[in-house]
Amino acid sequence: MLAKVPKKRGDGRTSFRSLIEYVTRADDGHAPDIATFTNCLSLDTAPAEMRAVANRSARVRDPVFHFVISWREGEQPDKAQVFEAGRAALDALGMKPDEHQYVFAIHHDTDNVHLHVVVNRVNLETGRAVHPGLSYLKLDRCMRELELHQGWQHDSGPFAVVERDGQPVIERAPRTPQKSGPARARDMEIFAGTESLSTYVDGEPKRDVLAVLKQSSATWQDVHEALARHGLELRIKGQGLAIHAKGRDDLVPVKASSVHEQLGKGKLEKRLGSWEEPMRVIRVSGAERSYLERDIDEARTARREARARMRAELRTRYDGDYARQQRESDTARRQMRNRHQHEYRARLERHRKVREHIRDSGLTPVERKAAYSVSAFERARELEVQRERQSEERQALKRPQTWREWVAMMAQQGDEAAIAQLRGWAYAERRRRKAVPEPERRNRITAASLTDADPFPPKRAQVMEHWTWRVDTATGNVDYLHRGERQFTDEGWSVVFDSNAAQWDTMLAGLLLARQKFGPHLDVSGSEGFRERTVVLVVAQRLDITFGDDQLEARRLELIRVQQQREKLARGIQEARSTLPQRKVSDRPRPEQKPGSSPDGPER
Repeated sequence: MLAKVPKKRGDGRTSFRSLIEYVTRADDGHAPDIATFTNCLSLDTAPAEMRAVANRSARVRDPVFHFVISWREGEQPDKAQVFEAGRAALDALGMKPDEHQYVFAIHHDTDNVHLHVVVNRVNLETGRAVHPGLSYLKLDRCMRELELHQGWQHDSGPFAVVERDGQPVIERAPRTPQKSGPARARDMEIFAGTESLSTYVDGEPKRDVLAVLKQSSATWQDVHEALARHGLELRIKGQGLAIHAKGRDDLVPVKASSVHEQLGKGKLEKRLGSWEEPMRVIRVSGAERSYLERDIDEARTARREARARMRAELRTRYDGDYARQQRESDTARRQMRNRHQHEYRARLERHRKVREHIRDSGLTPVERKAAYSVSAFERARELEVQRERQSEERQALKRPQTWREWVAMMAQQGDEAAIAQLRGWAYAERRRRKAVPEPERRNRITAASLTDADPFPPKRAQVMEHWTWRVDTATGNVDYLHRGERQFTDEGWSVVFDSNAAQWDTMLAGLLLARQKFGPHLDVSGSEGFRERTVVLVVAQRLDITFGDDQLEARRLELIRVQQQREKLARGIQEARSTLPQRKVSDRPRPEQKPGSSPDGPER
């Protein structure tokens, strides 16, 4: 069994009605050999019902999702098996059949029985849209499960059925190395679920380059510029040309002639003249878009999903801890109530005995009346004091922490998930208030590409062994202190220094923290003095750090060259000294003898 997701419209305006009409009618106009099923009221009203539910989500751009399940030639599943496969596939994609509207259409008009599934991504109950990422992988694993369950022959794909201890197990299929670029690109898209460089080049970059070549005045530099706008560059490789992604030498380049025959070296030189390297202004120009953006977006999405999982686990931990605190609080409150009641009864009993003693004391009526009055006053005063004390005890009784209080406590202990949760609340508060970012330039070190990291938990920052730290429970920022004074702050996406003249050890600690958080490629903003001192420190300490700012990077390379020249000069002087003959003290020339003196000393 195989599953395929057909390519969608690029404008995001897929129509429920047109797609359902397409999958439920034959192409030749005759009576279709198609069996249909829907969980809507009817097949005729299904498009309108789906559109009405989809309109509940204001954010979804294209709520229509369509995929096809196909059986091998000769395999004849019955209607129950086909519908079972469709429902299982929907469940694998995260769209439960009971919560999403769908239309099934079974086609027998080819050698392979196949099922078309049209589903509404918007949930019937919640009104939220499901985003079935990596749908090819999810569907392929589901196909292997259905083959085992329904007894069909196994098809090849990203997942395979293997035997482990005599039992069939579904695992990722081993990859077969291939030498050709496009085949390797297809392999990457199948197994990794991401767009390959070959597919990226074959889109807008190819259209822009071919549009340039249609102009009679086209030059090599025009071709280079068209590719540079997409973060690509053309280089000579062997006897031909290859298209590379800028800054991604780890990626296999794409053979230019495989993208289009007009991009072969021979045809380009015949059209544009001898090969020319791109001008420097083109090489250093910024790209409007790049292949790297997809990796950054996917990495950012993965980080956000990881943070979401962390926060969900954090909430689960809080629920468990809250239940424990509630049990302890209930026990303490019950014990306190019993003690208070015992104290109250004991005090009343003591005063009852006092009144009995007054009654039996033989006092005169006047004296007895006064004694009763004093006793009542004392009882009232003692009871009032007791009530106030018991009220204070009840107020001081430890109650279960609220969600925010518990998160703040865990953040102070360095819990990474708690710090991330505080950051999320701080971001939401700023969005609600629409706060304007502060206009002044602040001394900060940031990642060259990462912009949404959480503050690094202090327990991981090994360079902070001799520092103290504190967490701002309102924002989740982590302040690092030395000798009780704040030196710099980890704000999640940057390490911010308060002073232009930070001490060298402070700057080194902040740099090492930024290096550990963001990696070796950093950006530095702030005053020119701070930027210069940062570059000097990186070179002096021989830190494995580069800069995204071209000016800073050039300054770093310049300082490295000066440092290497000085070291080379010092080595030369040392070598020259080691080759000089060693002279004895007796060989040294004696100073001139003054008149009237002898070699042994002055005359007496």
